[in-house]
Amino acid sequence: MTNEIDVRKHAEKLQVQLEVKLKGDDTYWSKQVWDESKPLVLVLANYPTDANLLKGDLTGMLIRNGVVEMGQFGGMMIANLFTRPVKHPSDKSLSTAYAEDGMVELVKAAKEADRVIIATGSLPSRSLVAQTRMGEFWNHCKQEHLEKRVTILVNGKGKAVHPLAIRNEPWQFTGWNEDWMKGSKEGN
Repeated sequence: MTNEIDVRKHAEKLQVQLEVKLKGDDTYWSKQVWDESKPLVLVLANYPTDANLLKGDLTGMLIRNGVVEMGQFGGMMIANLFTRPVKHPSDKSLSTAYAEDGMVELVKAAKEADRVIIATGSLPSRSLVAQTRMGEFWNHCKQEHLEKRVTILVNGKGKAVHPLAIRNEPWQFTGWNEDWMKGSKEGN
């Protein structure tokens, strides 16, 4: 029997500031901040869903859980290589899935963050359009001297993964490697 004298009922509260940057059908990023005294992390995924400030999606939930489990960040931004939702990713569909100013906004988000986690999985190795956009993002990071902030989310075997591919594993990272996008042509 638990000693009820030592255990007290209590309520826990946490204020989370939610923000999203939109323009028409384009979602540039979403942000959740729960502790402004701690660093901010940017997680770069593939493309947005129809989620909004209150309606989340599985990828966003997995990203938030992964960031919270790391214990070092007080907030996160989720941005994507592509700013428009994509149902079936192919070079044809991806070639029109981003706003003209999408890369500018992505680089601004990277500059705001203390760390950037690439969590696109195998998409850049399966799509020339995604590989080109990722290369463009990396070149901007180098121009802005952000290289040391960038890491890649990987599985236990060191393969770049999307958060959906490692739902029940702790997050692991590796530094940028010029050849990671040329990995296997199989899915994540």
